[in-house]
Amino acid sequence: MNGPSLLNLLRNGDIEPLHAHLTDLQAQFEAGQISEGDLLRAFRAFQTSDLTLGEGFQKWTEAHPGTYAPHVALAGWFLGRGWEARGGHTSNRVSDQGWRSLDHFLTQADGCARHAATLTDNPLAAWNVIGLASNTRGCQLSLHDVQNQQYPDWFTRAVKDNPGTLALRRVMLLHLRTEWGGGEEHMLTFVRQQQDAGLLGQSDIQRLWAAFHSHVAHHAQHFSQDHALAVERARIAAELDPLQSEQLLIALTGANASPSERLDALRRYLSAAQQENSVPSGNFGWAVLKAGDWIKPELPRITALLASAAQDGDADSAVLLGRMHFVHPAWGTQSARAVLEIARDQGHTAAAETIAYLSEHTSAPAEQQRADILKAADLLSGEMSWHVYQQFPEFQRQFNLEPRQRFKYLHRAADGGENDARFELARQLRAGNVELGEDGVLRPVDTQPIQASLEYARHLLERAAMTDHGPSRKALKSAQEKDWQEVTARRLKLKAVRAKQLTPKDETDSRPFRVPWFLIAALIFGVFRACSHMNDSSTAALLDPVQRIEQREVSAEQQRFIERVAAGELQPVFEKDGVHFEPVTPKSP
Repeated sequence: MNGPSLLNLLRNGDIEPLHAHLTDLQAQFEAGQISEGDLLRAFRAFQTSDLTLGEGFQKWTEAHPGTYAPHVALAGWFLGRGWEARGGHTSNRVSDQGWRSLDHFLTQADGCARHAATLTDNPLAAWNVIGLASNTRGCQLSLHDVQNQQYPDWFTRAVKDNPGTLALRRVMLLHLRTEWGGGEEHMLTFVRQQQDAGLLGQSDIQRLWAAFHSHVAHHAQHFSQDHALAVERARIAAELDPLQSEQLLIALTGANASPSERLDALRRYLSAAQQENSVPSGNFGWAVLKAGDWIKPELPRITALLASAAQDGDADSAVLLGRMHFVHPAWGTQSARAVLEIARDQGHTAAAETIAYLSEHTSAPAEQQRADILKAADLLSGEMSWHVYQQFPEFQRQFNLEPRQRFKYLHRAADGGENDARFELARQLRAGNVELGEDGVLRPVDTQPIQASLEYARHLLERAAMTDHGPSRKALKSAQEKDWQEVTARRLKLKAVRAKQLTPKDETDSRPFRVPWFLIAALIFGVFRACSHMNDSSTAALLDPVQRIEQREVSAEQQRFIERVAAGELQPVFEKDGVHFEPVTPKSP
């Protein structure tokens, strides 16, 4: 059975054939009859954010308590939900709701997978989930740890049971990436250790070296801004493993290389992806959307690859198909609305947003546009919730919404990371027009702002200012300390918010996605300090939007700051009133 077949069984509550198939696969793996690739491919299907699987998981775990397969699959699903909640932004752009939900789901994934690891003799799939969850939290290993092979249990125990595992070594190499808190020396030391140990075949060692050079290329391009190094390392990676031609295409795109070079890398990747049945990454989508008309000869193969992945349940591929349609209308690609609607029904926020963009792009009736926007807002899209708030009278009439729901969508938009909404909610809180109750519900009031409202307002402005939101930076700069104290703050006088047209975000200037580690601890600390009274679970948008770049770009000063944190030159220091960063004093050898 393939991944979609397994998910359909679970979605339909057809538990027995599902359980029997996966249990048999695990038995075959432990008997040495199938490879780790065959096993992990089956369990990887459950690393999805599909909300329609919830009832199936409950039925499965109740029908087969204390068994391995359902707990590993459930752990993978928690991991997928966490990734969906976090979204594809760099860390400073992840929303408050994204951080809360990510932490919640990673905790669930780790706990469930660790329980599963006690239920069978060789729980490789469980260790794989634990490793991926650990990666998402960031690397905690020093170079000394790596040099002395003091690795976490999810790696050491898995390798002990599976000396020839390439999959877990790839997960560990990913764990040691520079932008996640490791470094190039960490990765180099690790790969050399694996080569010297002699436990992997030559082809697997070659793939591990390819992944190493690919990770270095990624960091050089997106953090060090060294495009020459990025291309150089990506070329090495592609020579060692043709599938890494994807990274070469991305590096060449960042370096603004000639169309012929990029087309050659694209063709090499498409051939390798077809041969290995690989799903393209979000970075691939960024490179495709940056392309010119030179890409047209390969559009049939690109759309075929994406359509196949989308049909198999990869919502990100469906989103890319949709974005290609409205970002590059001259290419003549299909809108992919059918697969996008499936993804939206499964709870994928970016798919819901893409449908809303498509409705506006195709000049659908206003009622249909509002229906698509509201569905995305109800999947906790910050941008679409902000749009509902701005044009609430129209949505209220069409969907018979209660007046108080206007503030619900404002809160959802601000909590979902929409900077204009953060600014607006901060103003409403400082004006004493709304308060956030202990139950996390925003209520209209008409009173002097309370201390909790002022603290939350300040937090919202600080979060928006981190991504260079001009009005928020100006508000913070002009405010005095007395403005943040209940006894001395003055109520703001507000003007009405002017509604803006729904505009798709600019995919060609957005940064490719790879979950960076930096600022994670600092932001989670700040979020829980300012928002400990809120419990919403959420999802977050995947890519950046067209014609609003001035609000989304990272400034040169911020970019340098991020690079210094990523390079280990700055470290977070937590204090009672927040967090700041101090230079790291180099340790003596």
